[in-house]
Amino acid sequence: MKKISAAFGGLPMTWPIVCGFAVIIGIYVGVINQIPILHDTSFQDIAVTLEWWVLFAVLIVSNCKSAWEAGLKCLVFFLISQPIIFLVELPTIGLDKALYYYTGIWLPISLLTLPGGAIAFLAKRQNVLGAAILGVGNTIVALMGVSYFMQMLGSFPRHLLTVVSCAAIVAVTILGMQKKRRTRLLSAAITVLLTAVIAAWTVMNGRTL
Repeated sequence: MKKISAAFGGLPMTWPIVCGFAVIIGIYVGVINQIPILHDTSFQDIAVTLEWWVLFAVLIVSNCKSAWEAGLKCLVFFLISQPIIFLVELPTIGLDKALYYYTGIWLPISLLTLPGGAIAFLAKRQNVLGAAILGVGNTIVALMGVSYFMQMLGSFPRHLLTVVSCAAIVAVTILGMQKKRRTRLLSAAITVLLTAVIAAWTVMNGRTL
């Protein structure tokens, strides 16, 4: 438990570390996304959906000293890592597709991390507000887990590691960010409730997660 808490507040998240981390992640995702045998498996899910990127963002903001620092470091992390991914993939997917995915999907997401990181910084607060913000953020991860669980049922064991990872990310961030038992329970309850409501609404409207 102490090691988990140390990761969310005890790491030296300096600018060189943030930039270096972004470069490493960018190269890794770009390379692994080009291995055909890993297509539609847990190993390539990091290049498709947001669960691991949420964890990276939480690790960054939890080790910052202010909301502005958190927002700026999140923004820089995404502005470095995402272009590197597409640069590595460029020989395979081509310039047109790389620009389409980056400008249409990942660039808007990257820009949103500036206010998003600043807001996420408040999840460090050991009160209702902190628990609520963390709960909402973890709902994104939980919904990804539900989506991959449904896919896994039709092609087991594909995406099994991602389903387990989503559950682990939610648990680890709650234990690492919130120190009090009641705020941990509140954050978990918010995540479960929001996930259930959104999943039910999606199913009732004939859509897929």
